[in-house]
Amino acid sequence: MSTRWPFAGRIEETDRLLALMNDPATCGVAIFGPAGAGKSRLALEVVTSLRSRGRTAVHAIASMAARELPFGALAHLLPAALPQGANPLKWISDTLVGTERRPLMLVDDAHLLDSGSAAVLHHMAQDAAAQLLLTLRSGEPVPEAVVTLWKDLGLARMELAPLSLPDVGRILAGVLGDPVESQSVARLHRLTEGNALFLRELVAGALDLGALVRVQGLWRLESAPPVAPPLAELVAVRIGTLEAAEEEALEYIALGEPLGAQLLAGLVPAAAVESLEAKDLVRVLVDGRRTLVRLAHPLYGEAIRARCPLLRTRRRYRQLAEALEATGARRRDDVVRTAMWRLASGTAKDPGPLLSGCRIAWAAHDATLAARLGWAALNAGGGAEAAITLSDVLSFSESFADSEAALTSVWEEPCDPRLRAQLAMQRAWNLNFGLRRPAEADAVLDDAEARLKDPALRMMVQAMRLNLRILRGEVHQCAEAAERMLAEDTGSVVGTAMALGITTYGLPYAGRCADARRMFDRARAVEESWHDAAPTEVLKLVAGRYLADLFTGDLAAAEQVVEHGQELLGEDSEVRLFRRMFLQWHGEIARMRGRVGEAARITREATTLAGAGHFTALAVAELAHCTALLGDQSRARALLAEAERNRTDVLYLLQTSIDSAQRWVAATGGQVPRAVELALAHAARARTQELYGIELVALHDAVRFGAAAKVEARLSEVARRHDGRLSAIYAAHGVAAAAGDAEGLERVAASFAGLGMLLHAAEACAQASAAHRARGRPQQGRATAARAAAYAASCQGARSPALARLAGPVLTPREREIAGLAASGLASKDIAASLVLSIRTVDNHLQSVYGKLGVNGRTELAALLDVDSPPWDGD
Repeated sequence: MSTRWPFAGRIEETDRLLALMNDPATCGVAIFGPAGAGKSRLALEVVTSLRSRGRTAVHAIASMAARELPFGALAHLLPAALPQGANPLKWISDTLVGTERRPLMLVDDAHLLDSGSAAVLHHMAQDAAAQLLLTLRSGEPVPEAVVTLWKDLGLARMELAPLSLPDVGRILAGVLGDPVESQSVARLHRLTEGNALFLRELVAGALDLGALVRVQGLWRLESAPPVAPPLAELVAVRIGTLEAAEEEALEYIALGEPLGAQLLAGLVPAAAVESLEAKDLVRVLVDGRRTLVRLAHPLYGEAIRARCPLLRTRRRYRQLAEALEATGARRRDDVVRTAMWRLASGTAKDPGPLLSGCRIAWAAHDATLAARLGWAALNAGGGAEAAITLSDVLSFSESFADSEAALTSVWEEPCDPRLRAQLAMQRAWNLNFGLRRPAEADAVLDDAEARLKDPALRMMVQAMRLNLRILRGEVHQCAEAAERMLAEDTGSVVGTAMALGITTYGLPYAGRCADARRMFDRARAVEESWHDAAPTEVLKLVAGRYLADLFTGDLAAAEQVVEHGQELLGEDSEVRLFRRMFLQWHGEIARMRGRVGEAARITREATTLAGAGHFTALAVAELAHCTALLGDQSRARALLAEAERNRTDVLYLLQTSIDSAQRWVAATGGQVPRAVELALAHAARARTQELYGIELVALHDAVRFGAAAKVEARLSEVARRHDGRLSAIYAAHGVAAAAGDAEGLERVAASFAGLGMLLHAAEACAQASAAHRARGRPQQGRATAARAAAYAASCQGARSPALARLAGPVLTPREREIAGLAASGLASKDIAASLVLSIRTVDNHLQSVYGKLGVNGRTELAALLDVDSPPWDGD
């Protein structure tokens, strides 16, 4: 790790400070913030920048030790003796300023200034002898002479906020040399609350003890970051010396936060909690009719828990559990907390509360806690009920072997029909998707269905069978069967939820995206009735709604759906199956928008999540697709080979991403005929199962590869069977490309751009340019080539067969600069002034630009260059 952390983020604060310090009318600035917020680093960076521009700066640091000495903070800057008879304030001020005209005076920790030094600063500000830049700790007492600097003399105040989440990500990437996984960045940001000093020590400890590891060029927290001794010492200083009752209260809060104030009052004296609040060590929050107490900073809890001895920790947990049980534990989260505290105290004997806690935790998608409580419930004798819930948690956490072990441990035990049905369903799911043993999964369901008489139970088993079959590609049959189940309404809550999920997920593949959205809305409207019984169905519904939005080209809506799914999982979720999927979908959306570099970065993060190979293969294939578009053919082929090794028919629908990667690795690797051949084969397979969504994309890829004549008719036919605007644009693209209709291709490009699909727009413009030239219209060809180049410039280095054939106009760097300024509305005289050129030179460059681009003036130039180009920093 770098010994000096990079200065990152703080862009707005730095710009504001520089603007203020460059303003002669500004007396100076006082930067306020908590300890460790980065005040001194910000001030020093600004001073360094000003020095590089010729400003003179003097730097002093106030301290508790120097505070006891007259002019102690400034002593190191002054001669040994004061001239006899001199005015101390004026002499010190003149000495510090010297012969410079209004230099900069930087004082760190100005709240610790001695009275003499404070008076000198006051004198400097009053006489405008120097410009002041002070850093002060928020909440600390400040000498009156310093207060008057902003109260009476106009010193500007700046409150320094904690580091933002993006700031933390940039800082860590700079320190570690490679990016940090987004979830780990979020976790570190949450634990440190953006405090730069805490962040540094937490990361150092995590590196030393192996909690922060590098996986395939990406750093990730593999376990909770430890509170290493240096950080523990910092936190201890913040907490300070405590009375025994205060220490006890902090331990209870650290182990059980947030705690109800009434519960806490039964364990410790109220005065102790009031004292902790006054010391800003705890926060008291009002949540409806409840008053809750929690620690003022997450790291306080980490440090307190780390230093609390084991036996005392267990006793505290037992006391918390007893106190909560004494109140009746009426709230939903009380059940989880009691179970967790009993388990942590070693006093959990009854599997019932443990299983209840497990189910509630799983309903909230807290896989880590649910698994812990589930294993405890099973080991305490929870039987089939515990095994079923635990197996569900483990399967979606991709611990498939453990899931199977939990189920087989109770498989031969006698149980009622409801539990037998649930055991069979859970085991079939795990055998099929987790262990890839579909024949055994089918046999388990066949046997269960043959034994069951209750229609509601039979519906549940049948719904699970549809869950297995739909991902094998039997979309129409499964969707129709699920719709019949919903019409029959057998009264099975779980069966109904699964049937809703099946239809919502399957219908987009069949081209019925509007129906899928309606089923999604229907399921969410009654979610309260089924959520706890089938918590993972909500994630499957999210998947279906995502597909409906993606297949119709509503990328903004698709992104919102994925973000909602990530919110459902939570920041630290171990539901790896969906964590990886949501990341992959974010990458897919970015690729569809043409942000190929961003797509590769996001998808690479998805591939580094440990888990089952056949599920990881989906993200690996998407990364191969993005890597191919970025021109790294060797890496793309290696990734594709890895994905193909893990292909399985039980995930046919999902693994069509491998087919897509196959096409694009071939196309970008110079094997365009092979890419067309693959596109036709993939479309043909999808056609046999009437998977219009998959067929549509494969056929349109053939258009993008230059084979529109081979697919135009079928593409138009499929588009008529598929909902949404995007399918119509695909069909129009095929028709225009097959006919060499340049104007039609330009309209297609504009339509793609309207959906935010800039790579598609660039390709259509490139094809339009070729069509114009083929018809002997070179000027129009140049204009559309320029438009294609402008779209492609937003695609972060993407390469495709259509763009490879693009004969774009070549503008010189000066021409591009002047064209951009002219398109923004600047007159020639303003451009000339800003670039230090003559107006004639500017106009000559513009005439050259007009000729190369085939436009007739500034208005057409502005329209041509009006392309949305989202920022890309490559991080």
